[in-house]
Amino acid sequence: MNNSIERVIDDPQSDLFVIKPIDGKGLGMFAKCDLQCGTVIVCEKPLMKFPSYSSSILLEAIYDKLDSETKRRIQFLLASQTRKHPLVGICDTNSIPLAHDSNEKGLFYYISMVNHSCESNTFWIWFDYNNRQEMTLIADRRIKAGEELVCSYIERFHLRERRHEILHNNWLFKCQCDICERHEKDKTSDVQWASYSKAIDFILEYGSKLSQECMEAFSKSLKFVQEHYHHSLLQTFMLHFCILIPCCMLKQWQDVVKYSRTAIRLGKIIYGDDYERYLIPIKEIIEAEVPMEYRTGLEKDFK
Repeated sequence: MNNSIERVIDDPQSDLFVIKPIDGKGLGMFAKCDLQCGTVIVCEKPLMKFPSYSSSILLEAIYDKLDSETKRRIQFLLASQTRKHPLVGICDTNSIPLAHDSNEKGLFYYISMVNHSCESNTFWIWFDYNNRQEMTLIADRRIKAGEELVCSYIERFHLRERRHEILHNNWLFKCQCDICERHEKDKTSDVQWASYSKAIDFILEYGSKLSQECMEAFSKSLKFVQEHYHHSLLQTFMLHFCILIPCCMLKQWQDVVKYSRTAIRLGKIIYGDDYERYLIPIKEIIEAEVPMEYRTGLEKDFK
């Protein structure tokens, strides 16, 4: 492949974002205007899809079948590890898993230019249905005009040392976001940050003897998100979804209704027109566990 392409960014022609150079970081994506939480910033089809662990031979075979314009856009993307095969370097640096625990990755043009931050203000979701295959970048909170749009490349709720180890091994940079700077000085805050992930795992295990402890972990985790993680849209949705089974096991039906409504409302913001397909697990929990007198009023929330 030819990696001597002139680096002139294609105009995204978007009212929501612009791509600009950043000293020491290459390019970055910035908000053109104030963005509300849940705003769909950009949807992109992949330039190229491939298995997560692909050899240079396989990547070249997939690449060779692409049209010249797609190849030009792929060549525009930068590789952090230049000693690798050029295409392998580009794919390792810029690819995104197409779903949680997916064995397939994709390269995207504008979304690949979103830089990392452990306290991301956006998140991406892969939509694959009805011949729609798009990665969607969504605002995780309110974002001011001129603010850089950033997303976490990794599971963000690790200790700072572990986050830096993963980032260095995969992308050869040291994160200097506000969260990392704070955790370097305040080890207690660092431990509290990492404990959020453990609390989510604990809630998901929801043994019958632990249901009340799950409720306590939920309250503590929700407070953490509100006070230390910008009322994250994605994390708040996940928490309200995860707590439904423990609530059912405790027969706290009013809480089930309350938390279901919050999860449904946030799910509609995140998944848009496709929300019904993604909220099927919530609907199944309600229909299987919740007494009729409590779930009657929830049916309209799914519409």
